[in-house]
Amino acid sequence: MVISMLVVLGAVAVVLLLVPRTNSVVQPPVDVARGAVAAAEQVDFTPSVPTGLPSDWRATSVRTTRSTAGVLTWHAGYQTSSDQYAAVEQGQDAPAEWVRAQTNRAPTAGTVDLVGRTWTRYVRTDKVQNSLVSTSGGVTTVVTGTAGFDELGQARPEPAPAALTPGPS
Repeated sequence: MVISMLVVLGAVAVVLLLVPRTNSVVQPPVDVARGAVAAAEQVDFTPSVPTGLPSDWRATSVRTTRSTAGVLTWHAGYQTSSDQYAAVEQGQDAPAEWVRAQTNRAPTAGTVDLVGRTWTRYVRTDKVQNSLVSTSGGVTTVVTGTAGFDELGQARPEPAPAALTPGPS
């Protein structure tokens, strides 16, 4: 019986050594600009996209969903240079309840000026989530994630170029 067990374990060891295994799964590339064009047909505002991001940032998700308080939300998610997560969330006429949900009910931690706009900082230390929130023209933009504020500041979105927005139908 011991010999049989050694033969079986030897066969398993050979199979484990010969069968290739992946150490990580890489998602296919996500086209944020194309997602913004599609979202512009659904939402009542022109979605903004982060511009000038470091080359090693990778877009991981893009979508438009109905979120808290029924707000139709534009979302673009990224993996940052430091392997952290950063996301842009935008909603038209978003109530405070929506902002609380997007910031994971984090308390405010002051403000910061970025490119001529004032952003409110939110910090949730027990769940490691930082957020920047700004409202302009009725559109609330939340830049949020596990990334630090330096990286989140790089993801501040700019209005999509006119060439990316759909024309009149």
